[in-house]
Amino acid sequence: MPGDALVDLAALELPHRRPAWDDAARQLFPGLSVRITEHSPQRGTITRTCLGAAELYTIESAPAEVHHRSRSAQDTVWTHVSLMVQSRGSTKVTQRGMEAQLSEGDMCLIDEYDRFALSSADYGTILFLRLPRAPAMSRYPHLDRLFGALLPAQECGTRLLSDTLLRLSEVAPRLTQLQRTAMVGSVIQMLGVAKSFAELPQSAGWRVRRAVDFIELNFPVAGLTAEEIARDQHISRRRLDQLMQEACGHSIASRLWQRRMEQAAADLRDPAKAGLSIAQIAFASGFEDAAHFSRAFRRRYAMPPGRWRLGAEAA
Repeated sequence: MPGDALVDLAALELPHRRPAWDDAARQLFPGLSVRITEHSPQRGTITRTCLGAAELYTIESAPAEVHHRSRSAQDTVWTHVSLMVQSRGSTKVTQRGMEAQLSEGDMCLIDEYDRFALSSADYGTILFLRLPRAPAMSRYPHLDRLFGALLPAQECGTRLLSDTLLRLSEVAPRLTQLQRTAMVGSVIQMLGVAKSFAELPQSAGWRVRRAVDFIELNFPVAGLTAEEIARDQHISRRRLDQLMQEACGHSIASRLWQRRMEQAAADLRDPAKAGLSIAQIAFASGFEDAAHFSRAFRRRYAMPPGRWRLGAEAA
């Protein structure tokens, strides 16, 4: 099954090319606007391949300026984050006060919920892999700190990941639907190959790593506290908090809460758990009070858990 060729400017008359490109971008990516800066663009294509809960776009574009507006908290279309790979040419990405200049092989993670801008001065080709937000953020709790950051090709892990995605763009149209879905899960796991996605910095000592492993194994246990995590290592909570703060920028309690919250968010979007109530999912992730969970979830994800779940059903 070939990928869907959504736009091909070479097939259009010159006066229609620039507005056609902007119209296509707005339909495919709500909130996006594009201005091709070349007066008479000679070529430009957008091809899409559906990968189950993800979408893979290959975009060859003339020099352009792209702007994306922020979504409202009530927008249930907020379901993806995009992993962008620069296949050819160069692009400047701006988001959350960060600026990344991408060259061939570089990557950048983009939050589709927030505003961002792209600009290019020459013809280039980029790959957009739109990943389901909840599984990606559940697997990598600190993912939101990477939006707009450059993932450089000279780092071997990043290059391995970008090469894998470029190869996927070539073979994806020939994969079965089951294979495509499996690849999405594999790519989410592979994010850890890129150095910037690593769960912990290399400077993190063995006590921090052991604490994180302890949380990963035990976070569903209701009543688990930071004191118990520190007791596992026979040191004080204060000392372990100090080590965690130095290595990761947050406390043990914050890490535990964050892991529980992101697991609950992933479970709410899991079709296999559609029969469970929101309270049951909260309890299974270690929360002891359903009302407190709902309030905390709204603060973390800018919407109540019920609306988050409905967003998955509508996708």
